[in-house]
Amino acid sequence: MNIEPQQVETLLKEKKYDEVCALIKGAAEAPMTDKEKGAALVGIASVYMDVSNSIGAQYRDALDEAIAGMKAINVAETDMGDKIKLASVRQGLGLK
Repeated sequence: MNIEPQQVETLLKEKKYDEVCALIKGAAEAPMTDKEKGAALVGIASVYMDVSNSIGAQYRDALDEAIAGMKAINVAETDMGDKIKLASVRQGLGLK
């Protein structure tokens, strides 16, 4: 049984994971020649790498967002600290 890569990609984009599993299961249970087994292993490796890269990209994006948020907090904290220091100096000079 041959699995068409485009069909798998389309099903994955549509989030039809059960159908992808059924295709893979059907292919795994069907008798295969050595050439088909090799092609299947290459396909599995390709899917694994695509999934791994996608997870890595999502992790990187989330990390970038977290870093940006932390930078914004640091800027706000520095700004607030400066305002507190200025208010303290003004109070010490008797200014408002």
